[in-house]
Amino acid sequence: MFSKLDLSLFRFLNGLAGRSTAGDAVVIFGATYLIFVMIALLACYVAVAWKTSHFEGRVENLTHALWAATIGFLAETLIGFLWFRPRPFAALEGVRKLVDRLPTEKSFPSAHATIAFALAFVHYPSDVLGGALVGLAAAALAAPAKKAIEPYLELFSVFRDNKRKV
Repeated sequence: MFSKLDLSLFRFLNGLAGRSTAGDAVVIFGATYLIFVMIALLACYVAVAWKTSHFEGRVENLTHALWAATIGFLAETLIGFLWFRPRPFAALEGVRKLVDRLPTEKSFPSAHATIAFALAFVHYPSDVLGGALVGLAAAALAAPAKKAIEPYLELFSVFRDNKRKV
């Protein structure tokens, strides 16, 4: 189910929990809210270029990021369904749990890591690595997926009016 290295790294990192209120707050913020901060920063990236010559390129980058996140989410959900691994607190004794999660939630691959490669603090280290690999694959698939549906996006004025001029 997990390697000795994976378990040792998890035990080391989890052993830091409860030692510092500030450290725990950083971990809780990362596991709970960091993904929303990253989404807001991505939206700000596009908003800053509103009505400038950079707008089309930023909308295109945003679209690519959204496709990568969508493909990554679907892939990590499928992988988690096909190979369920319980979260460490549900499978191991003596785990310090900082974030409230259900024991029925999957651990591998990490959804946080897949979507944003954010720090997913309640996972085994290999869950984060697995999420990073799924996210990388999703980013690689986003361009061909976008190209395949681009003709259909022309039906929506927001895509048609903001299409990059070549």
